[in-house]
Amino acid sequence: MERVYFSDKPETSNKKKVVLGALALVAIVGVVATVALYSSNSTNYALRQYEIDEQEFFGFIAKYNKVYDSIDEFNARFKIFRDNIAFARVHNTLGKTYWLGITQFSDLTHDEFKSRYTPNAYVPNEDGPVADYNPDMAAPSSVDWRTKGAVTAVKNQGQCGSCWSFSTTGAVEGTWFLAGHTLVSLSEQELMDCSTSYGNKGCDGGLMTSAFKFVVQKGLTTESNYPYKAENGECNTTLEKNVAAKISSYAIVAAKNSNALMAAVATKPVSVAVEADQAAWQSYVGGIVSSNCGTALDHGVLIVGYDNTNSPPYWIVKNSWGPSWGEQGYIRIAISKGDGVCGINMNPSYPIA
Repeated sequence: MERVYFSDKPETSNKKKVVLGALALVAIVGVVATVALYSSNSTNYALRQYEIDEQEFFGFIAKYNKVYDSIDEFNARFKIFRDNIAFARVHNTLGKTYWLGITQFSDLTHDEFKSRYTPNAYVPNEDGPVADYNPDMAAPSSVDWRTKGAVTAVKNQGQCGSCWSFSTTGAVEGTWFLAGHTLVSLSEQELMDCSTSYGNKGCDGGLMTSAFKFVVQKGLTTESNYPYKAENGECNTTLEKNVAAKISSYAIVAAKNSNALMAAVATKPVSVAVEADQAAWQSYVGGIVSSNCGTALDHGVLIVGYDNTNSPPYWIVKNSWGPSWGEQGYIRIAISKGDGVCGINMNPSYPIA
């Protein structure tokens, strides 16, 4: 790749002027010389930091196969990348329980990230069957359904607002497996194409409870039979007849009750909505998110476990942004009361075999 120099790079000619000015004045005013040398050091530091950012940007382009249409776009994306990484560096000095860094979204502004990956607002779960919950029954101290074989590999929704369908398939996959069947990857595209009469809108959003209603009536076919396209399509009624998994009903977990949610997750993976349009998600690379992500729900994900023995205790959450994001495609979110961190306690539901 041809090396490109960018308009916001610190000028070396300015550095030379500063150094020469310092040498010229050193015999006259020592204080002025000290200030000039300090300026030179600052410019050197800025230049070194720029070169580090440049190297990281080329590595980012190679890792995520980024392609830009022009030098102007290249320069603009590099500037956005530098801003995001600078924010991450500052965040990582604050002693938080999670870390930010380079992700596939590092060349996007906040508004671009929000419009492409979290464009839909979630409404509270509609009236429906409420999950059984006995407050006197203690849940296990920790659960991880990945280790029990109930969770398929992390998937990638791409630039399509179909997170609700991935949360749904993940929940149904886990429920089907725990009912005594073979774990099978189920079709998000079938939900996108065929559940529109249930109120879902494909890439333009949907609800897990509405998708569960569809699965109760129709079942779901496999991912391999009805593959994901990251775009809206017409329902293929022939493919959807090849049912691979079914559920009999679904249940809504009491909102804003972390104990009820934990009791539910102790039995199976659970669908939830979160607010994910913040830097805590866009630039997340690891750790336990405990703040700074809001409660304006806009993204569907899947809780696949928790650990109450850790400090802080956390949920294990499967996302649908591919395995290169976060912790191999997962994010840990601190367990708390009320709305929960990122609103995770506000909208839980799960299918019933």
